[in-house]
Amino acid sequence: MTSHGADCAPADFLFVDYQDDNPQNRSIDKEKRVFAQKTHQRKKRLAAVQRLKTSTHVFRQRLPFAYKPVADTASGESSEANHSSDDGSEQGSAADAVVSRNLEALKWARIKKLMSPKSQLGQGFIDPFSTTAVPMSDFMNSFFQHLRNFTIHRAYPLDTPRMTVWWWQKALSQPAIQLALLVSAASHQTAMNTIHNAPSKHLQRSIGEMLRLRGDTITTVNNLLQMPGAVTESTILIVAALRAIEAIGGNLEGATAHTKGLDALVQLYGGLDALDHMTLSKVYHADIMYAALTDTIPSIPLTPTWRSEIIQEAKVLHSSFDLLSHLHDKPDIAAQLSILGTSFFQAPWYPGLEESMKTYLHASQRSIRYYEVATRRWSIVMPTDNDLFVLLEHQLASTRYPAVHSDAPPHPGEPASASYLLNEPLRIALFAYLNTRIWHFQAFPITQYIVNALQRSLRCRPTPTSPAAPASTVLDHIKTIAPDLLFWILFIGGMAAEGHDGYSWFVDRVAELARYLGLRDWVDAREVLCGFFYADQPGEPAGEELWRLVLTQGHTGGESGVSAVVTRMSGEGVGECEGEGDGEVASGTQAQQTRFLYKY
Repeated sequence: MTSHGADCAPADFLFVDYQDDNPQNRSIDKEKRVFAQKTHQRKKRLAAVQRLKTSTHVFRQRLPFAYKPVADTASGESSEANHSSDDGSEQGSAADAVVSRNLEALKWARIKKLMSPKSQLGQGFIDPFSTTAVPMSDFMNSFFQHLRNFTIHRAYPLDTPRMTVWWWQKALSQPAIQLALLVSAASHQTAMNTIHNAPSKHLQRSIGEMLRLRGDTITTVNNLLQMPGAVTESTILIVAALRAIEAIGGNLEGATAHTKGLDALVQLYGGLDALDHMTLSKVYHADIMYAALTDTIPSIPLTPTWRSEIIQEAKVLHSSFDLLSHLHDKPDIAAQLSILGTSFFQAPWYPGLEESMKTYLHASQRSIRYYEVATRRWSIVMPTDNDLFVLLEHQLASTRYPAVHSDAPPHPGEPASASYLLNEPLRIALFAYLNTRIWHFQAFPITQYIVNALQRSLRCRPTPTSPAAPASTVLDHIKTIAPDLLFWILFIGGMAAEGHDGYSWFVDRVAELARYLGLRDWVDAREVLCGFFYADQPGEPAGEELWRLVLTQGHTGGESGVSAVVTRMSGEGVGECEGEGDGEVASGTQAQQTRFLYKY
């Protein structure tokens, strides 16, 4: 007779009545076969679990922090609760209930986070499958996490998840692209550490790792260029990315070398029209950043094919489509964005602006409004939307406005005659806004050069229209005819200059204009700023922080209330509007850079 137990654990034995155990008894024979199969499968599962436990223990030892399972936490906290229950038995049951609920909530929170579609394989850990083209050290892993969590998000205004995947797919097959991305992240991390006064020991080590990565990248690129068939689109993408990285990092020597190499590679490949749209976008953006670094105009023209492939250009820039219709459930934000830029078009000095500047203002209004809407409605974003801002920046960087107008009327105090002085500071302020509030390059050394250009345009003294006219600065002219516009220009310059030379100069003059305009609190200041171009951005408190500093200046009433880096700009002379009287200010990290040999 067979022995069974309904609630017993699986046994390793099967008891059979020997009198019934014969070949003719098919039921007993079937029961034995089933028992043997189940026992075999159970032993295989136990062996697999044991192997998994062994490998998991080894993996946990490689984690950057101590591993503590939920069960251990539960037992530990339960024991603590029981201990406190023994000490105060009256409240023991209530404490146990609270601990039980907290542990259950913690368990489900961890499961929810793990199973979330937003979680990524290896998030917060080292690469578990060693999928990278180049072996990763601990510092390289930290740079990779910084790249994914910070650098890509600030390097692209919109569609950052797709751009992260796109770049990393390229990096999986191209070691040079992987190294270039890590150099970009290391440069951004170093810039952030410099601005936020990180401990010198950590900062020096971070700079050393960044320089080592840069050297490895250049060596890899040079080796790649020596190979047969090196002129490929992926090589052009690598060099364009390196050119942008060096320009944004303020490394003029490296950016210039990559400029020569990129020009040669593009010509050998068959010209700009032979390149893919995404590759060409990186080429253009690198050219814009190099132009900002050298205070020149971009040298690579926009191709009609590339521009025609920007899906939403007509809808965003050249139509009357109501972009705010996507914010029907956010009336407060829609109301704020509805007045964006209206102060430009209602001002008495607006008709005197250059026609191209009027076009840029309308395009900027539509672009900035679309950006603020798209960051809250990701469903409307198209793959080429980042190129909208590349296009606008290219146009702004390709334009220059002289500080002297040949057809200016003889009365420089009248708004119509002095409006031409607004064009150049306004152009640079728009460029600064795009690079700090949309591209979020504020922490990078390239912003120093943009701030320098804006400061020069305001401090220069244009040639007087008549010998009897006083040689006042452009800033003085703008304060006379458009003080509210000057407040916006200086405020944007102040946000861009934080952590860079010239910060105190902007803060002092923002405080002076705030007193002049009677702006007593952030509500008043924000109303003026939103009338031009300004919108609240979650996690970006630069505007509020600058205003708090301005209030400190207003209370002190002098120019000594700012403990920022002292600007190196000194006196100007008549006609000094093209960079005379102040040199380019090197970035804080550029002095640490070593020289590398570029072989193009």
